[in-house]
Amino acid sequence: MNLNSNSLKVAEKRLVVLAQALDADWFNGRRHRRLNLFNDWCADLWIHETGHAVIFSNRKIALTEILISSDLQIPEDRVIWQRVPLQEDFATIQPGGSIEYQLNYELETADPSIFRYLSQELQLKPSPDDLVWQPDSRNRMKQSPIIKVHIEAGPRYLSVQTFHTFPEELAILRTQSLFEVQSP
Repeated sequence: MNLNSNSLKVAEKRLVVLAQALDADWFNGRRHRRLNLFNDWCADLWIHETGHAVIFSNRKIALTEILISSDLQIPEDRVIWQRVPLQEDFATIQPGGSIEYQLNYELETADPSIFRYLSQELQLKPSPDDLVWQPDSRNRMKQSPIIKVHIEAGPRYLSVQTFHTFPEELAILRTQSLFEVQSP
């Protein structure tokens, strides 16, 4: 399994949605936040070495969104959607009928000066609700990838935006996810 986040390229990642809570033992967590939301709903948000994970659940239903290395083995029988995030795409999923999950993502490449500027912006003044991680670079002259997770929670919803930089490819992967509890 390739867990060196400094060497992974976008094509070596998968964006996966599972109909279960994926235990944190499946990945090497670097940052974590647990949100107790409304009623019995909660969310665990992770930055791990190869991406991010959002686990949205209550006592009856769990949904996991995870960006992982393509070679990481996960319970394939619980996968309800997956893509290699090489372009732009979206999905709407209603597992169990009690939540609606929407995901949009896009991959953007930039020239070196704009990429450097955007990477610096991701690091500046994160909100207290943001999770940010940048691994130490083995080469101080080489830029390390950055992962940022921005969280907004409201009555009956959780909104998550993530940003993943890929310095060797001058690329930024942005995801936007909405977990919305449907009225009974």
